[in-house]
Amino acid sequence: MIISALDATVRAATGTTPAATTADWQCLVRRGMLHSECEAVEHWTLPPGATLELTSGHGVEEALLVLDGELVVAAATGDRPVRAGQIALVPHGAEGRVRAGDDPVRLITVRTLAAAVSDRLPPRIPELLTP
Repeated sequence: MIISALDATVRAATGTTPAATTADWQCLVRRGMLHSECEAVEHWTLPPGATLELTSGHGVEEALLVLDGELVVAAATGDRPVRAGQIALVPHGAEGRVRAGDDPVRLITVRTLAAAVSDRLPPRIPELLTP
């Protein structure tokens, strides 16, 4: 059994410059814990103006569920606001960035392996436990 502690928070840089801000990050679930192709479920707290890059090389599709605050998703199709209670779906191969608005933002991210990746993996079969 794997248990993720809710008080185990990591500070993550939100940029590559010396003046980059940091965000609080918690990994709630990792691949293999759910017997699925879920790569990760994470909880983020972003300070105002913090930016996270969306990169195509990770091989995942991503859902961003905003719990508090407002994000701006900047992609090739333009900037889109995502408010508390809304979700943004990021397809495999997408490039862009996510920026927190004027207030702190709390969000849950769910990453799953893209079909192009998961189709090449062996099937996941949960182990049956015997008493």
